[in-house]
Amino acid sequence: MICFTQFLIGCSYSFSSTLMAELREPSSTIHLTIEEESWITSITVLICPIGLLIIGILTDKFGRRKTIQIVYIPMALSWLIITFANSYTSLLIGKIILGIPFGVSTCMFLYISEITPANLRSLYITLVTMTVGVGMMAESIMAMFFHWQTISGVMFVLSVANFLTLFMVPEPPMWLRSKGRLTEADKVDRWLDLGHVSPRVTATAAATVDADVPPAATVDNGKKTAAAPSSPYWSLFLRRNVWMPTAITLMFFICQQGSGVYVLLFYSMDVLRDCKVPWDANTVSLFLSIARLMGGVGFATMHRVARRKLVVVSGGCMAVSLLIVVAYMSAFTGVQNPPFPMTLIIAFIMFMFFALLAILPMPWILCGEVFPMEVKGVMNGLVQTCGYVMWFIICKIYPSMVSHFGVEIVWSIFAFFCILNMLFAIFIMPETKGKSLDEVLLYFEPKKQIEKTNIP
Repeated sequence: MICFTQFLIGCSYSFSSTLMAELREPSSTIHLTIEEESWITSITVLICPIGLLIIGILTDKFGRRKTIQIVYIPMALSWLIITFANSYTSLLIGKIILGIPFGVSTCMFLYISEITPANLRSLYITLVTMTVGVGMMAESIMAMFFHWQTISGVMFVLSVANFLTLFMVPEPPMWLRSKGRLTEADKVDRWLDLGHVSPRVTATAAATVDADVPPAATVDNGKKTAAAPSSPYWSLFLRRNVWMPTAITLMFFICQQGSGVYVLLFYSMDVLRDCKVPWDANTVSLFLSIARLMGGVGFATMHRVARRKLVVVSGGCMAVSLLIVVAYMSAFTGVQNPPFPMTLIIAFIMFMFFALLAILPMPWILCGEVFPMEVKGVMNGLVQTCGYVMWFIICKIYPSMVSHFGVEIVWSIFAFFCILNMLFAIFIMPETKGKSLDEVLLYFEPKKQIEKTNIP
């Protein structure tokens, strides 16, 4: 029920292509210019950073589950406005409002990270990416049979339904204890059998965390050490275990966005047209959605594989796929009917499959694992906001890049960033598989500090 929100987000990924295709039909009552189409397509991603900052604050203040319920309000409203839209303005308003809950996946990553044991965390996190893939595929199938207004009406009904079902879902005990709600956390532990996952803390420590200051005392081999002096909340962001994961995750987002994976998602029909793919664009888009779903399944089945190794394999295979595309287009430039037409289709499908194997989901997942509890919600919102800004920029400038440099050079640049993802995983990325959240945080501490730390 927590991850079902991503099903609706996945539907919104594909909905823009469906909407634009139907609005271009002569029978459409709404007619848009090319500039208006670009804003309808990209405005959601542009507004998303604002929503992410709000979500980050709400996540720490009200909890993970309650925040998801709150963002369902603008989500349902946006789909309702789109359902009855009869002009460019009303469509734009609906898409703007839809941008507020667009980055709600941060709540899901936090929720799953905090209620699952370390050895199974990567498996359960794959539910987030898989439900996005299922949503994209479901929307592509619905687009074959229903009008865009009918599809948006279905999304509105599903939004209201999931808002109601989430009342049955508790907050994670780890967050409840950080707020000093120990009795409630114990009840959730018993209900979900999470005693082996969320460590129990004393009321004093919980109250201290709730006040957003370091714990009043720590335990070293069963003995209490001296209490740490209180410090202002802003000083938390100057800690090594905050600014260092921030720099690392931002670097990962730059490599991910530069790989072109979101360009292929949002501009699938334009990319296929520019690359002269011989099949119908709608059919190939459906195959890309299926490849995304299968990539998510592959990511789930490989949950026991080290994450750094997955990123290396994912980035390397994505680079090979794009180099095949570029080499094919360069070799048969100007040829009316080039041989082996299936080459481009297979290459793009493999590119999408391997992107889901690690490069696409991993930066978002890493954000939920590398920040301390005191600032986790805020820093997730901040870092993922930067990720969405990069997403908007690369999608907005893609048509201009193609017109100025040519499709071969643009996709060669994307292939170069795929290689950078490999190098990032080899030399910089922290390994989080099978590690508790406390162990992950130790990665960012000086070596001397790690030697003094004793994790129970």
